[in-house]
Amino acid sequence: MARGRSRQQWMIWAGLGAVGTIALFVFVVVAVVVLIAGPFIGRNDSGRNRTINNADGIPPEYLALIKDAANNAGCAEVTPAMLAAQLHQESGFNPNARSGVGAMGIAQFMPGTWAVHGQGDVWNPADAIPAAARYDCAVAASVTSVPGDPQEKMLAAYNAGPGAVLAYAGVPPFTETRNYVRTILAQAQVYGDALDAGAAVSASDIAPVLAFMRSQIGKSYVWGATGPDAWDCSSLVQAAYGQIGVSIPRVTVDQMRAGPLVSGVDPQPGDLLFIPGADGTPAAPGHVGMYVGNGRVIAAKGARWGVVESDLSDWTTIVAVTRPLAGT
Repeated sequence: MARGRSRQQWMIWAGLGAVGTIALFVFVVVAVVVLIAGPFIGRNDSGRNRTINNADGIPPEYLALIKDAANNAGCAEVTPAMLAAQLHQESGFNPNARSGVGAMGIAQFMPGTWAVHGQGDVWNPADAIPAAARYDCAVAASVTSVPGDPQEKMLAAYNAGPGAVLAYAGVPPFTETRNYVRTILAQAQVYGDALDAGAAVSASDIAPVLAFMRSQIGKSYVWGATGPDAWDCSSLVQAAYGQIGVSIPRVTVDQMRAGPLVSGVDPQPGDLLFIPGADGTPAAPGHVGMYVGNGRVIAAKGARWGVVESDLSDWTTIVAVTRPLAGT
């Protein structure tokens, strides 16, 4: 968890004058909050049924542990793919790993952190992996007031400490911390979050998204436009999910990678359908639309058509389906 890299960063803080003093004070306050709230955070089951799309390189004996730990951790920031990527970065999935500063086990807990957030045996992955997920959620909760991507903030706080993220109002300018965040999120995309069959979204939750899509039919398509009078395909679905406060990336490829992916099940209203399009490939699709139910899809199709509703049968080259609301 907090290893030699973090120790050096605390020393950097101390030399930052007033900023360092404030950061240290904030960290103490945050630590108290985390100590109090941490044991309760993991009890709020997210209710999602997420899994890993590509398990290459993950020891099979840990797959179920990682999936269950992420799904039961109680926060949207911790997904199976992200947790697996973090364990890969921390120990290479080695349950016997020990760092030079005393971090222990597959999740590299420091003794003091384990004493607060651990249960059972730090060397046993069955105990350490769920504890790592719970601790991630506790750290994520401590930096919710800071603007920015929730997973980036969580990982930065995990590496450099919540006080650093609060003091810098985001990911701190430490090369090691930024590399840590970038490496884990990149590996998480390789693993990919997916949904088990049957992971449904309620009709009432998705209704405002569908209503927005229908209200945009007939508007113009302009590449790069972000509304309100013209859209491209990815800005339209991004704005639709924005109606209910769900943030998805701006461009098609990033939207697909953000997932979570669904496969082997019929699409549900609100699912995003990805096809290669004129400017994409199956691995990096260039077009996206939204399934709105009853065999219909709405999309900003192109300059000749604008925003249109079409039959699902017209979407013959679908390469991926995601369910954004199921990942929140």
